[in-house]
Amino acid sequence: MTTAPMLETREDAPGLRQQPDRRPTRGGFDLRAVAALYRLTLRQHLHGKRWMVMAVLFLLPAVLAVCIRASAPDVPPRGLEFMFVFMFIPQGLLPLVALLYASGILLDEQEEQTLTYLLIRPIPKWAIYVVKLLATLTTTVLLTALFTALTYAAIYARSNEPTTENIPLRCLKTMSIHGLAVAGYCCVFGLMSLFTKRTLIVGVLYAAIFEGLFGNLPMSIRLITVIYYTRIIAFRTLDFMVLLPNGFRENLAGEVWQLDLANDPQLTEHPQLRTCVTVLVCACAAFTAIAAYLCSRREFHVKTPEKA
Repeated sequence: MTTAPMLETREDAPGLRQQPDRRPTRGGFDLRAVAALYRLTLRQHLHGKRWMVMAVLFLLPAVLAVCIRASAPDVPPRGLEFMFVFMFIPQGLLPLVALLYASGILLDEQEEQTLTYLLIRPIPKWAIYVVKLLATLTTTVLLTALFTALTYAAIYARSNEPTTENIPLRCLKTMSIHGLAVAGYCCVFGLMSLFTKRTLIVGVLYAAIFEGLFGNLPMSIRLITVIYYTRIIAFRTLDFMVLLPNGFRENLAGEVWQLDLANDPQLTEHPQLRTCVTVLVCACAAFTAIAAYLCSRREFHVKTPEKA
């Protein structure tokens, strides 16, 4: 009676002995896996219908500006800029784009039943959230910068209005302010998505009540809104004076943003520029740290695809 030869194990087989893992790691996780997750999230954000919807919405201010300039050429470009760039975009579009992208940082993976594949990778749960948030910030900030520039081009292209300001530099400053605002919204909605699956509904209520209502009231409660600090940054770095038909010059931001310029023209009762930037950056870091900690402690219940 002959016996079948014993099969060599992977460790014993010549040339198949397990080699030590030489992949670059830091802090117990694979940097290549982190980079792959970042690229994958970027592709997810830039493919599909979500970014197309955002593109159409972001093109709306530029299209409206072109239509108004064509039908009413006497409207000063500075007025159009304030209406579309500093009212419509930051109060309507920025919270919306942040909500649509940040609310699905982990919920999309759970609904599509792909979170399981991320959890078995050599990446801690907190790092999964942070990496996907960074990819979300990259996408939203770049989209915001691109369409803010297009809106400026639609407003100021071939404009004959005399101005002492460098419009491209003004546009760069505005892009930076909008980028900081959308980053703040993404961190808020990303943290919010860990507490409820109805993030879209709660996020819309937050944007309408806090950013839309409280942010426009001359009360201390607006100190907890993103839009208040970005408006103060814009006011302290940009000029909002416009020449009215009666010959007088008026600061558009003063009355609309509920800033008492008559009694406090230098806004001494409001935070300084550095304070505003610090508050927003620290808030983003704090919200991200809290969300990452919650992810590291949470047990995610995911569905596995049924076998055919």
